[in-house]
Amino acid sequence: MTVQQEPRRGRARALGTVLSMLVLGGLGLVAAFWLFVAYWMMPQDEHDQEALEGAGLGALFTIGFTVPALLLTILPVKLGLLRRSWFAPPAVMLVLAALRYGYLVSAYDPW
Repeated sequence: MTVQQEPRRGRARALGTVLSMLVLGGLGLVAAFWLFVAYWMMPQDEHDQEALEGAGLGALFTIGFTVPALLLTILPVKLGLLRRSWFAPPAVMLVLAALRYGYLVSAYDPW
């Protein structure tokens, strides 16, 4: 290996790390927004369809963004570009969204 090849690998690695952080960070921000919507929409009773649908959709959209984020985290962690701690935020949001959706379905039986 020559001296010329080493900086290229370092730059490619840094670019991969930054790109992974941007994509996963963006997915995390969108998922966090929808999780906020899921918990912010509080139905007054079982007839408050708008709040039920808003909270349910917020939870489902959170799940829809966290599952791909978890799957997209696997490769950068395997390559050593990111640490394993990058699995924590989408995993926590996924669990919170599933709990919220499960609560809405069991407590209000909206559908």
